[in-house]
Amino acid sequence: MALLTFEVSSVGYLAEHGPRETRRFWVHSHFQHALNLSSASGELLTLLSPRFQNLPTAIRIVTPPGWDWRHQSRPREPVVLEGNVLRAARWRADLSRAPCWRPAPEKKRDACSLDAFLGVYPALASQLITYCRQREVRSNLQLLPGWPLDGRAPRLNVADEKLALDAAVAELIGFGTGLTPDGDDYLLGYLAALRPWQYIENIAAHLKLLKLAIKSVLHRTTSISRHYLTLGLKGHYSEPIDHLISILIRGSPVSDIATAANKVMEFGASSGVDWLGGFLHGIRSLQTVAQEETR
Repeated sequence: MALLTFEVSSVGYLAEHGPRETRRFWVHSHFQHALNLSSASGELLTLLSPRFQNLPTAIRIVTPPGWDWRHQSRPREPVVLEGNVLRAARWRADLSRAPCWRPAPEKKRDACSLDAFLGVYPALASQLITYCRQREVRSNLQLLPGWPLDGRAPRLNVADEKLALDAAVAELIGFGTGLTPDGDDYLLGYLAALRPWQYIENIAAHLKLLKLAIKSVLHRTTSISRHYLTLGLKGHYSEPIDHLISILIRGSPVSDIATAANKVMEFGASSGVDWLGGFLHGIRSLQTVAQEETR
């Protein structure tokens, strides 16, 4: 039977491989519009429909109408990347001419506005509540202080010493349901909010302890979530997240920010709202540090 040949829409910048490289993968997990592949070294590669936005370690592939990876792949099925061609038993995809997605270059420090970043908090918090209520999205966490009442309250504090921060991270890692638990997505959002401001001494010190705490308990979560946390620790995020951070830093119009935040919240069943909850927690930490510096 002839192999189906798929068009490649884009390749994430961390999914690029040289034309002479050979990589062997196996099917890790499959969903209707996504296929996760893993290698013996622990590398994770995701095949996505172009309907989804870019990820650093994803390849977006155009599949036939009605294609469902749950029915077109099987657990541990081998997939080989050789000569820039991804090949499985029934299909192939040539990556050699596909455009590579890369995030926008980081802004110079003097082009970043902390005041603008902090100023969006009320609007983003309100948007998060509205989104969850309208879409009936639920999290196992309190995404904002005291809301929702039945969620676990994250105890991350920018002033915490190592032992307290270790305990706060341990309460979050692996907490919740799904391939990427609520607590992990929350931690990713928190990291993302602080990273652009690590030139601030107190933030740098907090991030150093936070990263060590997360690394020490990565074994307690799922392999997929461990992959994304490892990327987040190095500053690698999805296209919607990168775009939101970029426009917040440069102080964009409220309508643009609202659209970008919605794109983030649409990710997964609750992953997007968990991430935004953690991001808002990060903004609160930045507000605390900014207030202390003005005293």
